[in-house]
Formats: sequence, structure tokens, C-alpha cells
Amino acid sequence: MDSQNEGYLAYLLRLWRVRETRDRWRVSLEDARTRELRGFASLEEAIAFLQQEVTHKENEGTEADRVTGQQGDKATRGEAD
Repeated sequence: MDSQNEGYLAYLLRLWRVRETRDRWRVSLEDARTRELRGFASLEEAIAFLQQEVTHKENEGTEADRVTGQQGDKATRGEAD
């Protein structure tokens, strides 16, 4: 199964408290597939990033459904691409 195209996201979340910055939390997210590591100065920044990633995946799915539907219609009608 190709999880990249299945609308699947997986991250390892790490949180740690930094007392020098008024007890703020720092966050890192590691992409489970690529091992890419992203750091964030706050939990809010990490959540915003995740929301953006989910929105991007949802838009990919919508685009793929639209293209697949169009190709399916052409095949049903016997039209060439």
C-alpha cells in the first residue's frame, strides 16, 4: 500500500518544556515516512502546520477524485484522451 497516495499522514510528536522562555513548550514533528524533522517554537505553530498538511491532503484527494471521475466518464462514453 502506498500510504502517500492514500490520504495518510504519520508523525512522531515530541514535546518538551523550556523554562527559560516562561515555561513555553517546544515541539518537533518527525515524518514517519521520510524521517524529515520539523521544529516549532510553540504548540500552536505545530497545530497550524498539521492543519495545513491535512488541508493539502484533502485538496489532493478532491483533485484526484475529480480527475478520476472525468477519465471514467470518457471511458464510459468511448472518448479518447
